[in-house]
This record gives sequence, structure tokens and C-alpha cells, in this order.
Amino acid sequence: MINRTFLLLGSAQAFILLLFLAFLPGCSNQMNNADQAEWRTRTALNEGWKFMKYESATSADALRYDIRPPIEHADDTKEADSKPTEAVQLDSAGQVLKAYILPTANAFIKDPAGHHQRPAGQPGADFPFVQAAFDDSAWESINLPHDWAIAGPFLEGWDAEVGGGMGRLPSHGVAWYRKKLNISEADRGKSIFLDVDGAMSYAMVWLNGQLVGGWPYGYNSWRLDLTPYLNFEGDNQLAIRLDNPNHSARWYPGGGLYRNVWLVKTHPIHVAHWGTRITTPQVSAEEATVSVTVRMENTTAEAGEVEIVTHVYAIDGNGQPVAKLPAQTLKLAAGASAEVSGSVTIKNPQLWGPPPSQRPNLYRAVTTVYQKETII
Repeated sequence: MINRTFLLLGSAQAFILLLFLAFLPGCSNQMNNADQAEWRTRTALNEGWKFMKYESATSADALRYDIRPPIEHADDTKEADSKPTEAVQLDSAGQVLKAYILPTANAFIKDPAGHHQRPAGQPGADFPFVQAAFDDSAWESINLPHDWAIAGPFLEGWDAEVGGGMGRLPSHGVAWYRKKLNISEADRGKSIFLDVDGAMSYAMVWLNGQLVGGWPYGYNSWRLDLTPYLNFEGDNQLAIRLDNPNHSARWYPGGGLYRNVWLVKTHPIHVAHWGTRITTPQVSAEEATVSVTVRMENTTAEAGEVEIVTHVYAIDGNGQPVAKLPAQTLKLAAGASAEVSGSVTIKNPQLWGPPPSQRPNLYRAVTTVYQKETII
């Protein structure tokens, strides 16, 4: 499993220490060992998409994240700290899917009692664009990252639909992206995720006609678990609907899948998404204390036990670890997650130092996960 994070660290005496972190279930103690387990892969899904944008919001479909009131008095000259307009209650003539999307964020809600419960049903399942049999050959062929507005044209006039506050580019509107996924029988038994680095905005995702989830905010990256919706014996059709409302920003927001999209395949027991935290409580020219917390997830229906080992390497070193955190055993209940924490001291760390003699020294932390002495 490869989860990479850059951490910028410093102290009054030591200036800067930078760690480059890679979590690799499937590597030995040698950082460059090619004999890695086949459980974990991370594949870019940037090529071969089909794209369609409605000509106007009024011609768009009736699938909606939520109901928003009409904007009747848009004013680019209005001060940024002006009071908001009063809230109004509206009824919907279409399908409102907010309740189906909110559970995607449950991982950020600490108290399980506050988790959102997904309603029953599969909204949008009968909509043509989410169906594998839909013919999208007339749609535009695009690759990601994709911003549907950046090519223009600029909208002119004092009464332009998109004013100067949003860059006068046609970033507003509703659009769909479709792509076939490469899933085979060999993937059965794995956990398979869709990682979206940026989608502007109100993303809703269907796989094989079933609503998986989504994310409303356009500036976050987010993850969906595709595993329950996969077909291991044929095609898997991914469909993503985006809705970028006008008058929603005071800058150019862009529109579309404007960053990378990834397909991640892992062992059912794995390091969680954003599951690693690194801190350096003490840094000096003589030594640096590195603290590592790793959150593991068990997506199986049975309890599991794993051993977690983390080595730290100097990027430009000889392939031998400069430090090793003590191995820790973690018991995970079925469907649960848990953390392990540890710390290690690096002697004479290679610091960046002050300008003009800075050197961009890097370290890599490699976490290996074992189950019954087998790397997973």
C-alpha cells in the first residue's frame, strides 16, 4: 500500500527536516525490493473518459444534490462581507440525493451516533446515463484533469450570465462523465476504491446503475468504496454527475474533474485513507524524534490480527534503514478500524538548513503489514 505524504518540519535550532512517507504493504526491509505483494495497486483513471455538458441549467436532468433557491439579484459589486439573504424553504420537483451522499463523510464524524444513515433505495438507477448499455459515442472524448470552462469563450457584457467575479468563463452548469473500469475475477476478495483528487462540484457517483456516494465540496479530495457495487464477471460502468452553480464564488472556480482520479485496490485489511500521521516532537542537529500513527481498517466480516513494522530510510542513502519503529500487533474487529502509534530517534538527521546553503534532504518511512507472517 503506497500512501505518500509530505511533512514540513522545523525547530528554532534545526530549521527544517522533511520526511517523505510511503506506506508499502508488500515490500521487504529493503526499500527498493521489487518483490512486492500484489494486493495493492494504484492506477490513474485519467484517460478515456466520455463527457457531456447540458447547454443550460434549465435543460439539465432532475437529479439534484439539494434544492437551492433562485438568485434574483446577483451583484458583482457587493462587498464580500455583506449579510446573506434570508433562508427560504422550497419543495423539489426532482430527486434530491443529499441524504445518500452525506454518509461518504462519516469517517470525519468521531461519534458514531452522529453518522449519517443512508436511506433505502437506488435513486437515479433508471436514468440512462448511469446504465452500462447507454450509447455515449456521441459524447466528447476527454482525458483528465479536465476543466470544462477554461477554453472559454469569455462572456461579455454588463449582464453576462457569469460576471467578472467568477472570471467570465462558463464554469457553471451540469455535466456527466462516463468511463468503463478494468475489473477482473482476479480482483475478487480485494477492497477497491475510487479516489478523486478534485471535482467541481456536487459530485454524485454511480457504478453499474447504483448510486455509490459523492462529495459536494469542490476543493476536497475524497474516496468511495466501490467494492459492493462491482461486477467481477463483466464490464463496470462508472458515471459521475457534477453540478457547478452560478454565483457560487468570488473567483474563477473552474468546472469538472479538474484533478487526477485513481482506482485503488488493496487487501481487505489495509492502511486507511489518510490513515497515517507523522510528527517530530523534537528536532536538533544531533537527533530527531519521529512519531508515527497508523490507522488500519478491516473491511471483512471476521476479526483479524496484523503486525505493523515501519522503517525509515534516507532517500539518497544505501537502501539500509536509518531507524526502525518497534513492531506492533493490532487486533481488528470485523468491520472496524484501530490505530497503532510509535516513535523512533534518527541520529544526526540530514536537515535542510538555512539559506543559501539549503539541501533538500528527504527521508522515506515504509510501513509493512503482516498477517500470519505473510506480507499483505
